[in-house]
Amino acid sequence: MNSSHAMKSGVLIFLVALLCAESAQGLECYKCPPEGSCSITTCPYPDAFCVTQEREDSQRKKEKIRHCLSYCPTDYEGMPTQDPNVTMKTSCCKEDLCNAAVPTGGRTWTIAGVLLFSLGSVLLQTLL
Repeated sequence: MNSSHAMKSGVLIFLVALLCAESAQGLECYKCPPEGSCSITTCPYPDAFCVTQEREDSQRKKEKIRHCLSYCPTDYEGMPTQDPNVTMKTSCCKEDLCNAAVPTGGRTWTIAGVLLFSLGSVLLQTLL
């Protein structure tokens, strides 16, 4: 194997490892209790969901929680409700920090990985 092939292989292995590194870390979700500040948590479940659940009572009082679960719950799972006038809304997603109050855009490493992959493919084409 000459040095040109070794360099091409090394660049390709580096790019694949960089792109796979983020998925190996696990899904990151916002964790927000009904009252208190939010934090970012890495889900311990292999096939996790970021979940947002909002409960509104008959007096229009809203309570919202964000967390990570191993499944996507129905509207009435996860938050206790005894009043028939209470409405529940649940949403689930499977991307990092997708349960934010506002869209967050892409993660830095995802964007960097895409850019490096693009750069790597250009480098491989020029080395061929």
